[in-house]
Amino acid sequence: MFGKKPQIIKLNQEFCHADLNDNQVMFVRVSDQIVDKHAYVEPHDGYSVYIIKGGSDIRFYKEGKDPIRIFDDKSEIKAWKQGFSVDVIYMAGTNPPINWGTQNKITYRDPNSNRAIEVGASGSLEDFSITNPQQFFKKVIGVRKELSVKEFGNRFRAVIIDDFADCFLKAVEKLNLTYDQFDRYRKEIAKEIWAELGPYLDNTWGCTFQRFIISAFAITESDKNAVDEALAETKKQQKIKEDLAELERLDDKQWEREKYLRKLEQEDKAAYYEVLKRVGHPNGGDKNQKTTRCPHCGHDLTDTDTFCPLCGRRASKDTIVCPHCGKDNDSSASFCSTCGNKLK
Repeated sequence: MFGKKPQIIKLNQEFCHADLNDNQVMFVRVSDQIVDKHAYVEPHDGYSVYIIKGGSDIRFYKEGKDPIRIFDDKSEIKAWKQGFSVDVIYMAGTNPPINWGTQNKITYRDPNSNRAIEVGASGSLEDFSITNPQQFFKKVIGVRKELSVKEFGNRFRAVIIDDFADCFLKAVEKLNLTYDQFDRYRKEIAKEIWAELGPYLDNTWGCTFQRFIISAFAITESDKNAVDEALAETKKQQKIKEDLAELERLDDKQWEREKYLRKLEQEDKAAYYEVLKRVGHPNGGDKNQKTTRCPHCGHDLTDTDTFCPLCGRRASKDTIVCPHCGKDNDSSASFCSTCGNKLK
């Protein structure tokens, strides 16, 4: 006669609402009464195992192929009584990535423009592992019969999103990044964030993910344009400040001042008129008003100036009437073209 087969506890599809083979099951609980001191748990491919004996003795076994005896020493066999309860938690060793995304935008102030913009982010958590089985059992499993990856992801995602904003702002400040550098430095930002979030989750949940990924940042075009416009205005004001400082430095060098202003007018008319306005020049701020200048040195002239007060040369474009013969001569003439007398 053959001996009696030992009691076997194993995971069947009947214990789980989801398909055990679709990679969407986080864990499944199998409860039973032990009627055989030689009873054992049959491993399931790809699953680690929790064995809870008598409702309090919790033991964790990593994924393997060898049967796991319920009673693994003589003292337990001796203390065993008929009807002893046992729960076996089959814990999936691998899970699909958990996708996450910020539900509310993060308010970020660009350091260069001092402009506040709204930033969203999304990504995934990959390569899950249990680091503290006791803590994970207490935090996640408890008395649940079953947990899907989706349900676990919802819980875990909420923790990430709650703390993501503060960690993100600390990371970009530490890395000294502006909004247009976020995408380029996604990996560096993710590393800084996970350096803070990872240990927290390890300590409180007893598990971790080997990869925390930021896939993309979301910033509206209107916010990007607002930052760019603010930066342009900041640069403009800085340039005007530099131009005014240079004019002040050249205060006693009129020719150098005029030369600098002419160059500024050629390069940036808007800045030129703004500088004139700041220094109180009569043409300052009026971009349509024409400035009268000496044709020889470029010095600004008033309407009554006939000769340039800077170089002394005739500046008026009006014709010169010869006092001797009455002939009209060109404004640049020094002698009359008819009688040859010197013009005054």
